[in-house]
Amino acid sequence: MARPKKQLPPPKDHQLTIRLTKDLYDVLTADAAAAGLPRTEYIRQLITNRKPVIKQEVVFNDPEILRIFRNLGHYGANLNQIARYLNQGGTITNQIWKDIRECIAEIYNIRDAVKEMAGEYRGSH
Repeated sequence: MARPKKQLPPPKDHQLTIRLTKDLYDVLTADAAAAGLPRTEYIRQLITNRKPVIKQEVVFNDPEILRIFRNLGHYGANLNQIARYLNQGGTITNQIWKDIRECIAEIYNIRDAVKEMAGEYRGSH
């Protein structure tokens, strides 16, 4: 049985030319880049009333939040090492249970600290 032919989108035969001011052109280019789309595709979506999704990247420069995320990675790595040990047939000892409980408790503490700090970063950026 032969593979079915790929459906191609209809060709774009018609051309539309518009003139923009430099400011409007810059805004349009920036919005298209924020949406992760080529400028022409962004304009097509605007024309057809499909709202393009503009992804706004939030950057945290707060050293406290960065330290928290770094620690979160360390605790995750510890849990992965414990999981690898147990998956390879290691025995569960009281010390391992204690380490697991400590890691999970610390992750919960980090989660709560991030929730407190993230309230400052909500809204317009």
